[in-house]
Amino acid sequence: MTLLDFCNTERQEMIIDLHLKGLASRKISKKLGIDDAGVRAVIRKVKLTAADAGYAPEFGRTHVVPANQVISGYSDLVRYPDDDPFGRITGWIKTNRKIVDQLADAQVVVEAMAAEVTPCQPVVYKGNSKQKHHFTVIPIGDPHIGLRTWSKEVGEDWDVPIAKRVYERVFTRLLARAPDTEVCVLFNSGDFFHADNIAGETSRSGHKLDLDGRPGYWMDAGIRIMQMMIDMCLTKYKEVHFINTPGNHDDILGVALGVFMTRYYEKEKRFSCQPGINPFQYFERGHVGLGFAHGHTCKLPSLPGKMASDQSEMWGRVKYRHWFTGHVHHNQWVQWKEYPGCTVESVGIIPPKDAYAHGAGYGANRGTQLVIMDDRGYMPPDRYTESVQATD
Repeated sequence: MTLLDFCNTERQEMIIDLHLKGLASRKISKKLGIDDAGVRAVIRKVKLTAADAGYAPEFGRTHVVPANQVISGYSDLVRYPDDDPFGRITGWIKTNRKIVDQLADAQVVVEAMAAEVTPCQPVVYKGNSKQKHHFTVIPIGDPHIGLRTWSKEVGEDWDVPIAKRVYERVFTRLLARAPDTEVCVLFNSGDFFHADNIAGETSRSGHKLDLDGRPGYWMDAGIRIMQMMIDMCLTKYKEVHFINTPGNHDDILGVALGVFMTRYYEKEKRFSCQPGINPFQYFERGHVGLGFAHGHTCKLPSLPGKMASDQSEMWGRVKYRHWFTGHVHHNQWVQWKEYPGCTVESVGIIPPKDAYAHGAGYGANRGTQLVIMDDRGYMPPDRYTESVQATD
């Protein structure tokens, strides 16, 4: 058995075959005409796939487990002589893969998969903005793509086809009402996907979730919805900056979304992406400094201080400082007296309550929002909202 047995594509087989023959990644890159970073990502991905199955000969692991099993750790029996000079005794050494290790491994897989994505052709810009100081911020509140609800249980039907239809209609209406600006910041506030794995659970807490079909089905739909939003923004705005933050529902797939969009739009010179490796993202334009986070790792009152700590130079340069967050599923504008130089806002969402939220009595109006800001630091910004209609 070799690493070739764990390749899933012809491209992986070509790279791994040359790797096993002793060629360095740069030579493989030159020989196959592939980016060196992509070669290294594929090698890491295949090695990780093999290791997850139990094959890692450099560490003495050659026993492969069945395909439907997952290795969570190893137990090694270590034998020492009775008269060991260091007093060591025979026993078992056990290892355990913690969640942080699993997330790090998953990130390697995501980067390797993204290296094989074919970039799209640039989108035609049809805008006609003469706004030099204003720019648009569109925070997308927790889409939860993959969620399924039943109207008899929670009052609303929701699934993947409904999500695709509703997001397209609501987003189209929102952009049609909004004024043209040259620059747009499109923010995914996290929990873009309702679940993070094939078990239909969150990776951190293992919560069971209500899902519509198999993972590949709602993952494909989610990527298409995100591409639809970005394409619509690129059509209307001269520059589009996509800021992505994973949530507590999609630690892994949330990062994957950002990495995929970076690769897919790499030929689009009017597009930039902050993929969301760091849970706290920042954007500065003129005298406006913005922070972006899902909101599950840091309490809202702590966010102004977080910005001042992370971005002290930006904090000093700008006049207006503001945070956008998701997670709480309703609009919430907060001015903290302890931090008068910064405001914090959580944004509303489009999908309905799931069974858990409905049973707990949670709820809020469904809709999305768009904010027009002035880079001279003037406040308050102009706001446009669009609610989900019964006809959607």
